[in-house]
Amino acid sequence: MYLKSLAGALVALSLAACGGGGGRAELVPVEGDAFLGPADAKVVVMEYGSPTCPACKNWHDKLFPDLKTEYIDTNKVKFVWREFAIHGAIDAGVYSIARCVGAKDFFPVLDEAFLRQQEIVEASMKGESIVALNALGEKFQLSADQVKSCMNDKTIIRRINDVSKDAQGKGIDSTPTFLVNGVVMEANDWPTIKAAIDAALSGAPVPEQTAPVIPGDDGHGHAPGETH
Repeated sequence: MYLKSLAGALVALSLAACGGGGGRAELVPVEGDAFLGPADAKVVVMEYGSPTCPACKNWHDKLFPDLKTEYIDTNKVKFVWREFAIHGAIDAGVYSIARCVGAKDFFPVLDEAFLRQQEIVEASMKGESIVALNALGEKFQLSADQVKSCMNDKTIIRRINDVSKDAQGKGIDSTPTFLVNGVVMEANDWPTIKAAIDAALSGAPVPEQTAPVIPGDDGHGHAPGETH
């Protein structure tokens, strides 16, 4: 995915946006990585994720609370989210909103997007992505004009493209994919990631990863109707 093609897709979405007053008095977009936990933590857990990926939602809903409670809230781990727009413009639209509302609300936007995942995906399939994106933005006090502005922000578009290139450079082509202190996890189950975190916290190397063989699994949670 290149800057020009993603920008064009977002512009196409934003053209459908309706104007409207209100919104936030000021937008202070996130700079760099959005993260939870201490900036200088000894262990860094990084997720390349997508808000429209069913496997990402499953992880977010069922497993992320364990990571947050045991390691993030106790200041043992820095958790970094890398916005991998694997489903194109609809992912990028959600990320544009998340980055636009600033560091404090970045993760709450993701929480809300996962909560509304089915609604967002169905709207995208009907060609009504902007309706769902405006509704998401409204939840965080963004007007339709501000949502449009966020999707047209060249710095945000470049950031999303840079994450895609970074993922490709690491051989990452599915979501969710996790890294613990830079080591790509070959499985995204909690025991594997927990073992890697505990090893890193103890000062030991992150365990060598062996890709699991899962019949019929392509390693990527597809959105409904997705064929790639």
